Amino acid sequence: MNEERREQIAAALRRYRETVLQHNLFLLRTLVEKVEAEPIPPNCTEPAAQSLRMQAIQELIEVPESIEAPREILDESVIPSLISSASLEGVDDDPVNLSLRREYFNGIKASIAERGVEVAEFPPSDLEYLCTLVSGITGPGLPFHRETSQIDFITPLRPGKMKAMIQAVGVPAGSDAAGDHNQLTGLWGDWEIAIVFKIGGGPRGWGGSYALYSRNEDNEQWKWRYGVHDEEWCSDVYDSVEEFLGFYAHFNEQTEEDLEDDITSLEGLV
Repeated sequence: MNEERREQIAAALRRYRETVLQHNLFLLRTLVEKVEAEPIPPNCTEPAAQSLRMQAIQELIEVPESIEAPREILDESVIPSLISSASLEGVDDDPVNLSLRREYFNGIKASIAERGVEVAEFPPSDLEYLCTLVSGITGPGLPFHRETSQIDFITPLRPGKMKAMIQAVGVPAGSDAAGDHNQLTGLWGDWEIAIVFKIGGGPRGWGGSYALYSRNEDNEQWKWRYGVHDEEWCSDVYDSVEEFLGFYAHFNEQTEEDLEDDITSLEGLV
């Protein structure tokens, strides 16, 4: 991979991070405003109500214990640490572990070989380079939303927890008279797919982000491409990590209405 392509990938990641950050900061301001506007329960003192407000916020995003009032969260001295600790740029805060990522790719490569599938390139060079820039890409949304609803693009690796990820390699089975199928059956039906491996998971075992070794009538070259599916829905297939990042910056994006639904009333916390 040449330097120009590396810079294109790095630039796509920067755009993704900035897009996700700006939306998450909007959600954070909205959270503060809505919690401050919550009715105070009967016979509740103002100090007690302030404690309940902070409790309502802590349910959705962990903030420093030193913060005593919701409005303090928006202080310029607090935001930088929250961007990192709460992954407000949609990336994991842990440093990149290159040896662990190599172990992961080697495991996937072995799993592909076990299935007798030959690929011209592994690991995918664009994905491999992206994984040198960040340890994980976890999507838009405040922490509670991500933990309960979001699918990672790239799940951060954890020592001792890679076995299932390395085994997440498969071939979409076509439904036939024998009823053979798997969770990928019927997805990306316009594509001929030789093999896929899951890059990112979510709160449910079903669905994820995938690298697909694929081609179709309009794209005859076999190569690694990227897509995500959630149960019976699937995204388009994207030709590169740069294209996928552009899509993923708004994937399952938390709305103001979603946020309102997640906020517990002060009375509900009494």
